[in-house]
Amino acid sequence: MNLVELLYTSAERHSPRRALTDVRSGRSLSYGQLAREAQRLGAFLKTHGVEPGQRIGLLAPNDLAYVPAAFGLLASGACLVPLASNLTPTETAEIVRDVQLNGCLAWPKADVLAGARSADVQGGECDGFRFQWLDREAEAPAEFYSLNPAFIRFTSGTTARSKGVVLSHEATAARVEAADRVLAFSEEDRILWVLPLAYHFAVTIVAYVRAGTHILMCPETLPRAMVDAVHRLKPSVLYAAPLHFERMANLGPSQPFASIRVTLSTAAPISPAVMDRFAAVYGVPVGQAYGIIEAGLPCINLGTEGLPATSVGRPVPGYEVAVFSDEGKRLPTAARSDAAERCADAPEGRADSPEGMGEIAVRGDGLFSAYYSPWQVREQITRDGWFMTGDLGLMDQAGALHLKGRKKTVMFVAGLKFFPEEVEDCINQFGGIKESRVFGRPHARVGEVPCAEVVLDARGCDLDALKAHCARVLSPYKVPLEFTVVDAVPRTPSGKIRR
Repeated sequence: MNLVELLYTSAERHSPRRALTDVRSGRSLSYGQLAREAQRLGAFLKTHGVEPGQRIGLLAPNDLAYVPAAFGLLASGACLVPLASNLTPTETAEIVRDVQLNGCLAWPKADVLAGARSADVQGGECDGFRFQWLDREAEAPAEFYSLNPAFIRFTSGTTARSKGVVLSHEATAARVEAADRVLAFSEEDRILWVLPLAYHFAVTIVAYVRAGTHILMCPETLPRAMVDAVHRLKPSVLYAAPLHFERMANLGPSQPFASIRVTLSTAAPISPAVMDRFAAVYGVPVGQAYGIIEAGLPCINLGTEGLPATSVGRPVPGYEVAVFSDEGKRLPTAARSDAAERCADAPEGRADSPEGMGEIAVRGDGLFSAYYSPWQVREQITRDGWFMTGDLGLMDQAGALHLKGRKKTVMFVAGLKFFPEEVEDCINQFGGIKESRVFGRPHARVGEVPCAEVVLDARGCDLDALKAHCARVLSPYKVPLEFTVVDAVPRTPSGKIRR
């Protein structure tokens, strides 16, 4: 199969209906136009020699033209490798080298990459886009071509070098179908889109197109502009990163978001304090999904099923999710339904590893096919079909998954371990704090000690009072030794805190 077939099917059913609208300019593409633009670009690429399985980069910003360009690349049979327009030349060069990129399709204002002479697209939505060969003859590993590859996506690289994740057309379609059985998109939905297409196209945009929704592309992601767009355009779905929800919540009193039926936070954990503030200001709960490049959205919590708000929900149909101990034993659910919830008044000596906590594993039809560099097929990585995510968490008795942190970010102080996310949640609940980042600083006697960077809101904050608040809530070894005020915490392009 080829994912572009989902677009063609929607175009047959909804040809005159609007598929995409640029909120700033007001320009729209209907489903019929979008399908024709994808066909036009696919034919252009084939004419210039693009063959099935070749790795072709797409270098373009968030713009109306990105969507037909992406579907056009798929229509040509190429494997799409997104190149975010905010990457540095060094970062782009690393991707080009790591995936042995054959060629690149770039928007008119992009810098020319080192390679053969280019050919420009003439006419249509992608007018002026430039195609050039970089290393036309570069061969992928032999197994790559049999995977029916659609995308090579790169992990966010919060703590280590990012990996090129190979996603097949079949696995991506399985992800879309699984998520839609919970999210239930339809042609009546209007999606306010604010996320970078280079990082979020594979499942979400394909899902919206498959359902025939109207995607409202909002280039302005400042909080006031996003709130105004919701009130003016009345979308039914707001899919965004925790940072967007946090900044909108910090604006204060507002008219309710009466048109919204689904809000979904993804790409990084969202703190309970932000969820509560957003719901109080706009009158809608914040749902959240467990998003992993290697697996899609295996868990979703819409915030409407009575599950703990701090959980990422139950596994969606088509996926299994389990928690394993360090010894490889599958762990049972938490002994008590509230064991997964953090307790703000927990005593100082509370357990650091709740019963049932271990490494989260996922299996299902939506799993990735391989890592590209160094080349490893999924079967070499998984354990009895389970992909070990590197995330730590537990399942409660309602079957909901609770994330606790990354194995690689666990901090050790004098042999005692904890997660920076736990301390950040505590800090972010204190008045005057917009966001925070907790990190370890090496220490000669105890291994490392926690420190914190904090971003203040307009009210400001007494740092001594903040430290006293942390000392009341957290065990002593978890309390940051120092707090530093910063303008912003460092984040990856997808919104995760850079560790």
